[in-house]
Amino acid sequence: MVDVNVTSDMVGRGRAASIPNAWAETFLIALFASALSVLRTGFVFGLTSNLYHLPIVAALYDEPQYHDDGYIQSLRYFASGVWLTLSGVEKYFDNVPLLFFVLFFLSRLVSFVGFLCCASLLGVTERRDKIVFSLILCFVAFLDGYSYAGSGGLFINYFTHSEMANGVALLAIYFAARGLYTAAIVAVGITSFINAFFAAWLVPPLALIGIWHLSQRKATIGEISSRVLIGCILCLPLAYVVLRGFLSNPEFGHPFDLANFLRQYFPGHVLFDTTSLGDIVGLLGVTLIGALALFWSRQAAPELRAAYLGIILVYLIGIALPFVTGSPIILNLHLLRSSTVIHLLAALAIAALATNWLRRDGEAAFLPACLIVLFVTFDGWAGLALVAAILIFALRTSVPGPAQSYQRTMGYLVLATTVLVAYPLAIWSGISFSRICNEAVSEWTDVGKWARGNTPVTAMFLTPRRPELDGRAEVSIADMALDRGSVFEFVSHRRVWVDFKRGGSSVLTPSYYPIWRSRLTDVEGLNSLAERMAYASRNGIGYVIDVCQSPDGGNGEIHRTKRLCVFSTGADAPAARKDVSPAAERSAG
Repeated sequence: MVDVNVTSDMVGRGRAASIPNAWAETFLIALFASALSVLRTGFVFGLTSNLYHLPIVAALYDEPQYHDDGYIQSLRYFASGVWLTLSGVEKYFDNVPLLFFVLFFLSRLVSFVGFLCCASLLGVTERRDKIVFSLILCFVAFLDGYSYAGSGGLFINYFTHSEMANGVALLAIYFAARGLYTAAIVAVGITSFINAFFAAWLVPPLALIGIWHLSQRKATIGEISSRVLIGCILCLPLAYVVLRGFLSNPEFGHPFDLANFLRQYFPGHVLFDTTSLGDIVGLLGVTLIGALALFWSRQAAPELRAAYLGIILVYLIGIALPFVTGSPIILNLHLLRSSTVIHLLAALAIAALATNWLRRDGEAAFLPACLIVLFVTFDGWAGLALVAAILIFALRTSVPGPAQSYQRTMGYLVLATTVLVAYPLAIWSGISFSRICNEAVSEWTDVGKWARGNTPVTAMFLTPRRPELDGRAEVSIADMALDRGSVFEFVSHRRVWVDFKRGGSSVLTPSYYPIWRSRLTDVEGLNSLAERMAYASRNGIGYVIDVCQSPDGGNGEIHRTKRLCVFSTGADAPAARKDVSPAAERSAG
């Protein structure tokens, strides 16, 4: 520590030295927290949205067997700077799972750096407080998975580009709150490079921070404008890369009934009227917790309150927008997905408030803080309701002063329960879920390797239909994980006829939509392996992959894993009649 009772020259040098030291400390704590958070969530290579990413990394669209594959060709125009940069990288670095893990960890690390920077605006500045704050964040249940009523990725268990933007967005808010508008705009530019619509969400929060600074005479319009202009100039190269990616798409801006497509595919990012009541209540609970922690606490920086109001405004605009326009470009801003930032700021606020209260273990606020730390680990409405109730009670009734001894004792018992029971259970839950997902990916990897070594390069595969369509009331986690494995085409370099997830590329190239819709309708109407085999044979699909009907072999499969069986239709050559639906075949007969 620098002695403040020395000459101004020594004080200046001490302050200059403390800045890099503070950043180094923040980085090290964020590194530790990221490792713990990754242990909590686990990591899986090749899940869900990786279906879009892995063909880009392998540059499958450049391989001759995919020259007329509408889905694979559409991925050329996936205009995120991350995937534009990683296009074809497998040619130079063949350990793609390791690459994805490194990027996954880096994404989590940037998130914790952003959280810690913003927490400094809420009184979390000492080393002990930073550690406690980060530990709480690792186990906040509403940061685990996806945001309510918008389905934006938070702390998920696989790598995608959008989650890389979470931490950068927090840094943009932090820089703006500190009046560092050039740095804030550069952070927005980096966010745009990662995910363009995420950057659009940040405009109202940063604008409200600027308005607050103007109202408090902390800055002038000229100062803000000049700093913003410099930031925009610095971001021009990043903007050029993304804009070039959009404009290279020959179907960019083509008319497309996006709202109707989303109702068939996944309306969660855009259409509020399709949102479940449970999700709406969940988001209201998260928003309430964040508001209580930010607006009732005197320690909260007003700039963060402005940012919180700004992102809520973005979400409200997102509710109204589909009712006033059907423009694909506007709807593709995915404004409901901005609930991601509401979750981030709410978690920041509640973790910082609990940290500040925990610091004073002899005061009345200590026990409520301990209860909050426990209850935020609870998933669902119950946890949110308990946190909100404790917050309201504590903020309305607590007064500065010593607490009774039994309250301090109870507080430490609650903390011990949290650390020794709730946290290990959360880690075990994450490990167990990731193990199931990894087993599913491993099976698909095995099938993919077999296909690459034992089938013609032009081979076509019909993959299993969605498990929720098989008539069962419930679908096991293992079956859902098997359905969400996305590595087969990446590993095999063999074409897939259709699956539900591929429909998302219709947003990139609307011309793919009728192909996807027609094929999917046909395939989802097939109710047995025999029907699937007959359909595949009629359409020149050489191989059918299905969930094995029995644990033993002998059902005609030519390759099998624990749960997946591969069957040959003998139709390796292109068929004369393509896309022949069962109904059309019956009519012809």
